[in-house]
Amino acid sequence: MPEVANKPSASLLVVEDDPAMLIALRDILETSGYSVHTATNGQAALEVLGRHLPNLILSDISMPIMDGIELFDAIRRIPDAATIPFIFLTARGTREDIFAAKSLGADDYITKPITSQELLAAVRARLQRTDELLLAQLKAAYKASLRVLANAIESRDHYTRFHVERVNAYAQAVAREMGWADDRLETLEFGAILHDIGKISIPESILRKTGPLSKAEWEEMREHPRVGARMVEGIPYLAPAVSTIRAHHERWDGSGYPEGLREKAIPEPARLLAIVDAFDAMTSDRPYHAAVGADHAQAEITLQSGRLFDPVFVDAFNRCYARGDIFKVLQTYQALDSKPA
Repeated sequence: MPEVANKPSASLLVVEDDPAMLIALRDILETSGYSVHTATNGQAALEVLGRHLPNLILSDISMPIMDGIELFDAIRRIPDAATIPFIFLTARGTREDIFAAKSLGADDYITKPITSQELLAAVRARLQRTDELLLAQLKAAYKASLRVLANAIESRDHYTRFHVERVNAYAQAVAREMGWADDRLETLEFGAILHDIGKISIPESILRKTGPLSKAEWEEMREHPRVGARMVEGIPYLAPAVSTIRAHHERWDGSGYPEGLREKAIPEPARLLAIVDAFDAMTSDRPYHAAVGADHAQAEITLQSGRLFDPVFVDAFNRCYARGDIFKVLQTYQALDSKPA
């Protein structure tokens, strides 16, 4: 017997006019842990949908009153139900039937007779694909929201717009040059987006000061990596980025803050972020200095290799720079920055 999932079972709507087939399909799916609603034709299925929205619909094509094709078309016109995955299950397996069903946008087409293993495999595959799409959409929305928050905080510091986007784009280019896997790239992205989120605790009088900071002001500024790390450490999805946020101002020779970490004691994403954040700081107008040219900033990064920055990452940065990857990012956002906000 298939193992029932520990999480709440997915809800399925099975539409089939053959009573024996309907019972068989329901029993197979319920035994596997799914919650199953049934209907004997398309019209009855629409009535079920009026009361309950399932996670997936499995429908025969040839049925009285309203057939499967008509049902599919009707469902796709209902806003709340339009995205529900839809699988056709039918004995009509001609090429024309398959083409008609798929041309409408059906998610799958299963031809009878079918074994219980084939049925469950098709249902699980479609539900998994739907979960993956929803997760991707959720991640995209989550990242967009974090960018809005991060940019709102950065704007208090009078940086040129798009600081967060530039730093992330630089970092992603260097990380890909280093051959980082997708999961590490995503962790780096969150670290890049949120690296200065702790500045929300810094008074604007300090952030916008054009002259040197006093000792007390500098001590307050040096705390923003710790503050930022504390802000997100309780969010499981962001947990992998916490060390990057805390350590992005650490330096290879131990002269950084807040902990004074040295060399490989600094997390790799933070070592990388330190380089691209410094490059962006030098090539952007800040309250305390005017922007310098990209070549000048790249030369300064190279000069500080083995001092402030990890030499391995500096080499990767320089390869990206020589190839034009870094300058392309800079030009792209300079063009966007020239447009009205």
